[in-house]
Amino acid sequence: MCSGPPLAERSSQKVYRDVLTNEFATAVETVAVFSNCDDNWDTVIDATESCMKLGRAKAEAWLNEFMRRASRRNSSIYVNVRISMLVLRVKPHLHQTWTDLIINTYFSALGLDSKNLEEQTAKQLLDNSAYYMSSRGRSAILDALAALFLAVGARSRITEPKTPTDGRTIRATLGHCAFVSTKVRNVLELAAGQRTSSRSGAIGDGHFPMWVAEVRRMDASFPTSGEVDNGLQLIDGGSLERHLPQY
Repeated sequence: MCSGPPLAERSSQKVYRDVLTNEFATAVETVAVFSNCDDNWDTVIDATESCMKLGRAKAEAWLNEFMRRASRRNSSIYVNVRISMLVLRVKPHLHQTWTDLIINTYFSALGLDSKNLEEQTAKQLLDNSAYYMSSRGRSAILDALAALFLAVGARSRITEPKTPTDGRTIRATLGHCAFVSTKVRNVLELAAGQRTSSRSGAIGDGHFPMWVAEVRRMDASFPTSGEVDNGLQLIDGGSLERHLPQY
């Protein structure tokens, strides 16, 4: 049992982070790659209960309590914060780490600087979804996806070439590919002046609505079989649910 609220909070955050990472690393269907806050609530309760060992009802009650914390804007001011919000913040912080890796890898593969991206270049990459549909764009997306899989401990999803004539193969769901391309599209739309903010969704949701839209955008153009296609094997290629009809 955790020895007090601060430790319980930190322990719940760590367990929740580990669960999110594992879910992403092991997902075999698109819907399991990324969940919104409503879908994640049971996961947060389970993470907290695994720390407190007092049952799910008491874990949920504790999450709905308030804690006095120094304001993030002014450390001399204390405010009441619902504990669940402190735990739910784990996801956007985790995803920001992943986003930095994705963006750095993707734009480096194209020989571009994401922080000094010209408007015209961004528009060209967005045109006809060239950022993932063109040969160079797709290769850069796969480079970023491979880097992310390595970061979350999913090395087994990547088969490196055994000979100079072999190619790398990545086994992923459409949702994994869309997660990477959503982060790229966000940067491109901002640089192209098509959107003024990268925020979308409630706290802890990250870019969930944008990801759902990206899954549906990619669904029509990505393979529907489980065969390897240009270095990518979609393990949910034949799934009728991969376009996320429930959302």
